[in-house]
Amino acid sequence: MEIITSIKNELIVKTKKIKLEPNGKLFLENPKLIKEAYLSNLVINYVLISQNKYENLIRDYSFLKNLNLFIVGENIIEGLSDTKTPQGVIAIVEFKEKELKVPNNNFIVLENLQDAGNLGTIIRSCRGTNFKDIYLINCVSFYNQKVIRSAMGNLFDVNLYNFKSIDNFIQFSKENNLDLCVADLKGQNLFDIKEKPSKLGIVIGNEGNGVSNQMKEVCNKFISIPMKNGLESLNAGVSCSIIIYYLDNL
Repeated sequence: MEIITSIKNELIVKTKKIKLEPNGKLFLENPKLIKEAYLSNLVINYVLISQNKYENLIRDYSFLKNLNLFIVGENIIEGLSDTKTPQGVIAIVEFKEKELKVPNNNFIVLENLQDAGNLGTIIRSCRGTNFKDIYLINCVSFYNQKVIRSAMGNLFDVNLYNFKSIDNFIQFSKENNLDLCVADLKGQNLFDIKEKPSKLGIVIGNEGNGVSNQMKEVCNKFISIPMKNGLESLNAGVSCSIIIYYLDNL
């Protein structure tokens, strides 16, 4: 099998462009994530495997033999990878945005969330609860490499919907009578809630500025996580996780 070593190779140039401009495709560089995508029946366009790690990867991840494989030099993987110690494999996977739908259960609304780690954490937490629908308003892209890594494969089992403006989301919310609840310092103590909600949307705002006043105006509930020792607030990903795990287990 021919080994690709030139960074100017058409396929390598294409792969680099996809990484920078996803356009409905995921750039995965972890064999476990690639396996999760495969088991989730996502379309895997092709896989680049380092010549030096080919035998070990095929042995440990035999499903790779079923895919469109290209053997590449170590320099190719290192040039494309963001990680300090690349694992020798890169896959391009189809992952287009889902058609907008009304939530079937409790859900999450993220407004202007910009930290990739926070979004990845929230996606993982949603996977562990029934908060499977996530509506994103002007947030960091879920194609972001840090989001993909921190979500650890759970990206494939939640429903992600993008809104380019808060006005568009508010219109969608009003048209569908969505029940929205803001995580706010002045809200009801989370742990005073004793009845499991149904089709409730938990709104989490920007890391520095919180939820906008425009969003608060369309919310009819406010909840807070009680703090001790003078602490005012928690990380957005942590706060969201605490709230949804508590409510989901009532």
